[in-house]
Amino acid sequence: MTAWREYQEQAATLFRELGFDVQTDLRISGARGSHDVDVFVSFERAGLVVNWIIECKHWKRPVDKSHVLTLRSIVEDAGADRGILLSESGAQRGALAVTHKSNVHVTSIIDLKEIASGEIVMEQVSALPGRVAAAHARYWAMSKSHREEYGLRPEGPTFGYSGAVVLAQIKDVLFSVLANQYPPTGDTLPTVEIHSPAEALSWVYPRLEDLEQKLGVAEKAVPPFGPVIDIAIA
Repeated sequence: MTAWREYQEQAATLFRELGFDVQTDLRISGARGSHDVDVFVSFERAGLVVNWIIECKHWKRPVDKSHVLTLRSIVEDAGADRGILLSESGAQRGALAVTHKSNVHVTSIIDLKEIASGEIVMEQVSALPGRVAAAHARYWAMSKSHREEYGLRPEGPTFGYSGAVVLAQIKDVLFSVLANQYPPTGDTLPTVEIHSPAEALSWVYPRLEDLEQKLGVAEKAVPPFGPVIDIAIA
């Protein structure tokens, strides 16, 4: 992969992490012709589709006025909402001047990551309830005896690993983050030093991944005719 292609993929990944739909190397049609776009970003807000055109300039020299004007022309012709010119080497004064009061912005991946870091973390937090719900359904689809056999819950009244408890603790942490309440609390949650969404992710990920791995092992051993469902307390 060339250095430019890697730079393009870094840009695409950044916008995907923000929850946007992203396409690379896209040819779009405009009023006066077609245009090859490095990265095309789209998302929906208030029922409206918003489109951004991203140009990647992985150069050793700053971009100049002509590059900004070219992107501005493409944005206008394609009817896009915004154009973003990415350059880690900065931009000449004239290039910045022509962005004034326009819908074209010159920045860098480094600066965008710093500005958007909080939003990226919250996007990752927002994606977790779906995974937790799937793990919850997988856990309760198994019989009590099967969960006991494969270490997903303790046998009888003894203490030990419990997938149900892990799920409850993860839910308590996520609810706390979404409510912006720290440190998180819950009926089964021990005292945890979590004071930010990033710290919450660091706490949740290994526990959820461990549970998902255990579920995968147990599911592979389910008899061909399917599990026998029994009603029992986790």
